[in-house]
Amino acid sequence: MTALALDASNEREAKALARLRSEEIAWLGTIGRDGFPHAVPVWFLWQDDVAYVFCQPASAKIKNLRENPRAMLHLEAGDDGEQLHVLQGTVELSPEPTVDWLDRLGGAYLAKYAGGIERLGWTHDRMWADYSTVVIFRPHKLIAW
Repeated sequence: MTALALDASNEREAKALARLRSEEIAWLGTIGRDGFPHAVPVWFLWQDDVAYVFCQPASAKIKNLRENPRAMLHLEAGDDGEQLHVLQGTVELSPEPTVDWLDRLGGAYLAKYAGGIERLGWTHDRMWADYSTVVIFRPHKLIAW
């Protein structure tokens, strides 16, 4: 499948891009090893037409993605319940741990989530160590209205 690059000149795609850049939470849907869907809220960073998610390596979502790289990234529906933005895509699990990605993503990630990390009472080092697996989500299809 060909990766999808969202077009900022297209109204529907521009709205999706704006939300992907600003929303703090998305739901990452994977296919469970039992064949049932598995969806969990995640922090994510949208950059260069890719969503990056830092995950705990032993989590169910990582186990699922090792078996089947097809996934879905779903944003909340907004206050009015009418802001639907869902991306279908495939995932690559980086062989490099999160700490090796910090030069590329750390500044933008902390600009978005430093407050959340602080509210959890964590240090940045703890975040990088606990959430050491980098999920690279490449969209193939946008479902939006």
